[in-house]
Amino acid sequence: MKHKKNIFDHSDNHRLLHDFLEGDDGAFAKIYELYARDLYAFGLSLRAKPALIEDAVHDVFTDIYIRREKLAEIRNLKLYIMGAFRNRLFFLLKKEAVYTEMTDSDSHGQKERSNMETWMEKENIDEKELRVKRLMSELNIRQREVLYYRFVDGLSVEDIASLMGINYQSVKNLIHRAIKKLRALQMMILLFLAKIFLRKKQH
Repeated sequence: MKHKKNIFDHSDNHRLLHDFLEGDDGAFAKIYELYARDLYAFGLSLRAKPALIEDAVHDVFTDIYIRREKLAEIRNLKLYIMGAFRNRLFFLLKKEAVYTEMTDSDSHGQKERSNMETWMEKENIDEKELRVKRLMSELNIRQREVLYYRFVDGLSVEDIASLMGINYQSVKNLIHRAIKKLRALQMMILLFLAKIFLRKKQH
């Protein structure tokens, strides 16, 4: 299977930005194509509703198009767009009274835990995928966010700190605690899967 190239690896972003600032709408369309899909994926990783994610993407790119002069001093297009999307999405989530600082006992996590056996019965869902979903449900929203930035987008700790508005050490601490928690939970997941497997064998 051919893997999609990371949109942030494109070397022509600077040229696209320059062309867009010069009035080239085609360059704007290419910028949208490069970034919109990954912004949507990031929104889903935070369990935001698809409709809210779509609204946030639309609002960000509408603002960029209308106020393109703001981008004239931008040195890192990727971080600018990600930061604008993050701010807009969290604003919409708060407005909808959805965004809260999730903890281990949040209702979403409880729902995912209670539905695990139902998911296991679906033949079209891979066990590894289920394990990842189960593990990630145990993390709070900031932990999921920082892991997404670090291991999906491949951002540096410095860039993550800038995006999240926290210092370098706080980012390091978030990553460390999230990974430590995932490692501690791995054995629990293996035991759970073994229990389900043995139960099926008995029937």
